[in-house]
Amino acid sequence: MNKELWNEIIKFDLDFPLSEYGFTTRLAYENEWTEFFTKQAIEEYKKFMYLAATSNQMVSPSEIVDVVWHQHLIFTESYKEFCVVLGKKIEHIPSTHNREEKDKFFTAKKRTKELYESVFGLQPKEFWEFNTFIEALEVEKSNIHLNTVLSLGVIILFFLVLLFRYVLYGFFVSINNPFFLLSYLFLGIVMYFSLNTYSEIVANKYMKQLLPNRIIENLSASELICLKTNQLKVVVHGYVNNLIVGKKLKIKDSKEISKSNTRKAITDKVTKTILDSIDEKTSLQYGQLLAILINKPVFTTISKATNNSKEAIKTSKSNLELFVFNYAFVLLFIAIGITRLVIGIIREKQVLFLVVVLVLALYLSFLFLKKTWNRITNKTIPNYFKEEVIPNNKSAHNSWEWNYFLSGTALLSTAFIPLANSYTSSNFFSGCGSSCGSSCGSSCGSSCGGGCGGCGD
Repeated sequence: MNKELWNEIIKFDLDFPLSEYGFTTRLAYENEWTEFFTKQAIEEYKKFMYLAATSNQMVSPSEIVDVVWHQHLIFTESYKEFCVVLGKKIEHIPSTHNREEKDKFFTAKKRTKELYESVFGLQPKEFWEFNTFIEALEVEKSNIHLNTVLSLGVIILFFLVLLFRYVLYGFFVSINNPFFLLSYLFLGIVMYFSLNTYSEIVANKYMKQLLPNRIIENLSASELICLKTNQLKVVVHGYVNNLIVGKKLKIKDSKEISKSNTRKAITDKVTKTILDSIDEKTSLQYGQLLAILINKPVFTTISKATNNSKEAIKTSKSNLELFVFNYAFVLLFIAIGITRLVIGIIREKQVLFLVVVLVLALYLSFLFLKKTWNRITNKTIPNYFKEEVIPNNKSAHNSWEWNYFLSGTALLSTAFIPLANSYTSSNFFSGCGSSCGSSCGSSCGSSCGGGCGGCGD
């Protein structure tokens, strides 16, 4: 191995010069990759380019490495400088999928694997065996869509009510009120706690199946906060607060944010993005600053990556099976109540209290099923980090980001808490919103992600 060349390749900064939509941010944003996956994909790209520079024969990238390569070609000046470091210009030769080329590329892939393993060791499968980020998560996708399950459930509910109405008519008539209402409420409470306990056990078991997937194991603190809260603004609060504590920002008149007079060097893209969003001579209402930042690529990459991961996990076979199990019991419970209501109306009985109980049961059932559907992403994964990952490796999780993930508002400065809470749900870590995916992932594509120009394949 040419260690001198490899060290130069490692030192080459694809994000130079520092900007809010540099190479790494753009790569993560456009492909909806997590921070870890993006960094590792870039490292695998550098390894591949080392092989290309030191081999006299054709080498071939994986699909994921090729994505990074395509992205680097767009940054033409950076790519030219990189080729200078490599010592030769590496041409990107696209496959035309002609039959004549099939053997050539197959041989090149085989040769690449042999060269890679002789220099760097085993190829990490996340970047060389799988073609996409979703595939690399290694979750078994369900063949049935959630909407199909919900629709079938409504049909089953209708037939259950018909069945109970005719088969169990005598049983329902024999139960008088208020005994039925009290029994129905008791059944609902028992069912809730039983299903909740069962779901917790199954979710934890599924979590163990997800591991040891390196993408899940290496989620960042910000990604976990977004997973848990569904609110990207909570992540933004943390970064703004950190700059206030670090005296790069200050709170003016209890509601505005302005820059401090410090002239410390800016070494990271998030700090640069936040500071550049505030004019040097003015201050901003925090609500205005939050609205600006929540649409910046450095933050929207977090929401896009977490939403991408969440969608894959929630639509997995295991998660859908857990949901169906809970849904079946909920349908049975609702069918009992509706059957009683139908029989009561037929017999011209007073059903007002039953209607109220049923409306409440339907609403609570909706919340329970929503919680079940989101349990693994909103609760199980974040809890796994709190209870397993962080305690077992505290030295790697001692930054302010991880402390913020663990402590929430307790980590915010006293002066900033009122500002943060005024733009967030009352429970800082509630998992009941959708703003993480909807409000922050849509508007920056056109303003800062377009304009590819010519990629030059």
